[in-house]
Formats: sequence, C-alpha cells, structure tokens
Amino acid sequence: MIQALSIVGDVFWILALALMCSLSWGAWKRIGPETQVPVAWKDAAVSARVHRLPALWLLPLLAFAGGVWLKFESRAGGLGLDGALIALGVRVTLAPLLAVLHLSQVRRGLATLEAEGQL
Repeated sequence: MIQALSIVGDVFWILALALMCSLSWGAWKRIGPETQVPVAWKDAAVSARVHRLPALWLLPLLAFAGGVWLKFESRAGGLGLDGALIALGVRVTLAPLLAVLHLSQVRRGLATLEAEGQL
C-alpha cells in the first residue's frame, strides 16, 4: 500500500514537471537568445529581468530537485501508512502549485514581451 501511494505521488510530480518543461520549451523557442525576460513585477511595471535560461528553467529544475527529495522521503525506511499518506498529500499539493506558479510567470513574461514587441 505504501509503495502504491508513492507511485501515485510520482505520477502527479511527473505530470507537473512535464507541463512545466513543455511550457518552458515552447517559450524558449519564441524568445530570442539575447532577450531579457521579465520575472518580477511591481503593479504593472517590470521590476526585474533575467536571461531566458534561468527565467524559463530555474523553477522546473528546482521542482525536479524537490521532487527527488520528496520521493526519497516518501520511501524512507520505517515509514508507516500515516506517514505515507502525509507524504502523498504534500506531493499531490506541491506539484500542481509549482506548475501553476510556473505557468503564470511564463505567461505573464510572454505577454509583457509581446506588448513590448520583443517576440
């Protein structure tokens, strides 16, 4: 049962990472190599810009690292059913939250670049 719960958590995490990587790959092809991508806004004004590599791939990379750590924690020795359910809850909650965060950041960055005529 504990192993099945770990696999369910893996499915959620893999789907979230696939969505984030697909989005980043599509945006990567649209953004020029020297374009500074907006990553932070204060009201409607852009407050920070970075190169497209960290703007598009940092969050998926951090999500992957966090997912690996959570995978090991969900399969830790001596973990009971209660612990496995808590680990599943954490993984099932964090995966879509990170995907939505990445989706909104990239979408807003692309919209800003489109409005500036840089796409």
